Amino acid sequence: MYCTKCGRENADGVKFCIHCGAMMEQPEPVNQETPAEPASAEQGAVSEMAEQPVSAEQPAPAEQPVSAEQSAPAEQSVSAEQPAPAEQPVSAEQPIPAEPIQAVEQPAPAEQPWMANQPVIVEQSWMGGQPKQTMENVPPVQMGQMPPMGQASVQGGQMPPMMGQAPMQGGQMPPMGQAPMQGGQMPMGQVPMQGGQMPPMGQVPMQGGQMPPMGQVPMQGGQIPPTNGQMPPMPYAAVPPAQPSQKKGNGAVKVVVGIIVALLIIGIGVLAFLFINKGSQEKKLQNQLETAANYRADGSYEEAIDAYLEILEKNPENSEAIDGLTNTYIEWAERYAKDENYEEAISILKGADDHAKSKTIKKAISEYEEALEALNAANNEGFTDADLVFRNGSEEVTVERDHALIVRSSGVSYCSSYVDGSYEEYGALETSRGLKLGDSLEDYLSLYTVESGYSAWELYSGDNNEYTSFAEYEGQSPATMYESYNNVWLDIGFSKENGEWRALTDREIRDTWFCEAPLSDYEEVIVFAVNFDSWGEVVGISCEYFSYNEVWVEWQAWDNGTDSGNGDSGNGSGDYSVPEYDGNKEEFTDADLMFYCGSDSTEVSLNHSFIVYADGSQIISYVDAERETTEDVYVTNRGLALGMTLEDYKNLYFVEPGYAAWELFRGENNEYTSFAEYTGQDPFDMYDGTYNNAWLDIGFCKENGEWRALRDYEVQDTWFCDANLDDYEEVVVFAVNLDQWGEIRGLSLEHFTYDDGWVEWQGWAN
Repeated sequence: MYCTKCGRENADGVKFCIHCGAMMEQPEPVNQETPAEPASAEQGAVSEMAEQPVSAEQPAPAEQPVSAEQSAPAEQSVSAEQPAPAEQPVSAEQPIPAEPIQAVEQPAPAEQPWMANQPVIVEQSWMGGQPKQTMENVPPVQMGQMPPMGQASVQGGQMPPMMGQAPMQGGQMPPMGQAPMQGGQMPMGQVPMQGGQMPPMGQVPMQGGQMPPMGQVPMQGGQIPPTNGQMPPMPYAAVPPAQPSQKKGNGAVKVVVGIIVALLIIGIGVLAFLFINKGSQEKKLQNQLETAANYRADGSYEEAIDAYLEILEKNPENSEAIDGLTNTYIEWAERYAKDENYEEAISILKGADDHAKSKTIKKAISEYEEALEALNAANNEGFTDADLVFRNGSEEVTVERDHALIVRSSGVSYCSSYVDGSYEEYGALETSRGLKLGDSLEDYLSLYTVESGYSAWELYSGDNNEYTSFAEYEGQSPATMYESYNNVWLDIGFSKENGEWRALTDREIRDTWFCEAPLSDYEEVIVFAVNFDSWGEVVGISCEYFSYNEVWVEWQAWDNGTDSGNGDSGNGSGDYSVPEYDGNKEEFTDADLMFYCGSDSTEVSLNHSFIVYADGSQIISYVDAERETTEDVYVTNRGLALGMTLEDYKNLYFVEPGYAAWELFRGENNEYTSFAEYTGQDPFDMYDGTYNNAWLDIGFCKENGEWRALRDYEVQDTWFCDANLDDYEEVVVFAVNLDQWGEIRGLSLEHFTYDDGWVEWQGWAN
């Protein structure tokens, strides 16, 4: 029969055109038995493909190619109630059989008791209202149909076929997913061969030279097997409706692509923002650099420094700002260096911020320090007659020879004569170089040559500052010197030779001041001294200009024993009434245990020590450590006193190599003691940076009631308790404390029994 829509020929009994899908008018089926119980319109009987006989009269179909564009979809079930499509294109490649396919008689299937009275449940599938059969309550299966899974009953002692298989024949179960074998063979996944040929894999056998559409059972006799108005489902199982073809993973790919696109958009936005922001920051930075450069060009160095530091606070590695900051400090210092104010230039550079280039700053500091030294050398070392001039506004005073000018902290200046003691009073004068009261030690250092070797501390101690001593200047601060003394001056000196002034060394200053140098060594001498308080402020200025002759010696009162307050009392001077020693200095007697202070005297008894310092004297007991102190300053029975020198010591006592030893102290508190051989060294040599304090010791021991001098090693052994206790009975160690210039500043006499008491006192026993 032919389709009324597309005009193409279809097998008889087909309800829908196999070419276009339009509904066909159905003639009465030929040689078709009606089943005993009619199936409902919704029931689809499963056709038993293996049991359908092939008509012997049917000619073998010619091999026909299968069209890839065959009209009926392989996975689509056709419902009897489905309306015909409006228009279906006809495949140009679909061959039209030469003659109609003859229907094949098929016996009516026997009624299956296990399928009886089962209601049919119809569900709407995805295909536009097409009814779908479920496996629940399917009506009885006709002959050649497959009962639903799990409901078939055993017939004839055999198990009905499993889901997806045809019924067993001959007691054999065909392989899963295959039709029953015919002729003893069944290719896997294929239907039985007809005519001795194997149809293509996965296809039913062609009938009438045509391949039925995919998903349909083979036509017999040119007709589709009867389905009571419905297209039968695939054999053995209900086929779910085909879903629209989709490529797996398309959704995930789209999501990933969307995320990537979104990230790209965000990234582009961020980059654009950063680019714009970077441009804005660079512009702002450039403006700040220009502002700092303008400040620098105008000479507003402090403002320029602040501007550069503001940049470096956020951009610490900005080379342009670092260079600008460094050059600002350099240019600022150069402004002062042009006027030879190197001190201020150095001060600016030393205060440079850490962001500035340290090497450049340090190099500039070094150059200015060298320039300052050269300037000081040119200005300060050359003392001239102009330096004898002092001024106060319009008032001017010139210090004449054999006169002294002293500027006091009260603001009054006195100019006195060494010849007759007369003086004149002036106001608060300042030097020709501008040094005045209220200035600092730094001012003094910058205006005059004040350096080690050519400067000396002039130090005063005692209740009335009656004791004068000198100490080497090594850059100490005034506060350091006030730890031991009451009054501190820092002195420099000059002498005129052949009409020119030259700088005196520190020792020459001391020797001329104390009249210890030969009078023929110098002609005119100047000692220029500055008085400081403990904070380093200038509180006094003095200029002593004298002829180094008998007049100066008399003024210093060394010849008559009177103390003028300007120096020490010396041997046998002052309040000390000491008989002149005319004994043998190599001998030590009990009289040498006596010390005197005016009319008062004291003896150092056994197991006691007596120590004299500038602030007083004290006697200590080794037995019970009792101390007696006095403010009186004693001298020895031979007249050795504080303020005297090493030469005086040697003249009065037996101080010879082999019989004298250096007792040396070091450490922050002089806690480390050692001895060194005396070979005639000067005290200055012992203060070489290793030791803080130097004493020169001699010793004596009493044997058979007589004193004898100890060798230097015996002094050391008894002091350190290294000798045998039975070697000595009574021992005396007499020691003189000397500063680096050889001046006596301490006396000590230790008188002890060399026994366990002494060892315990010295602490060596434990």
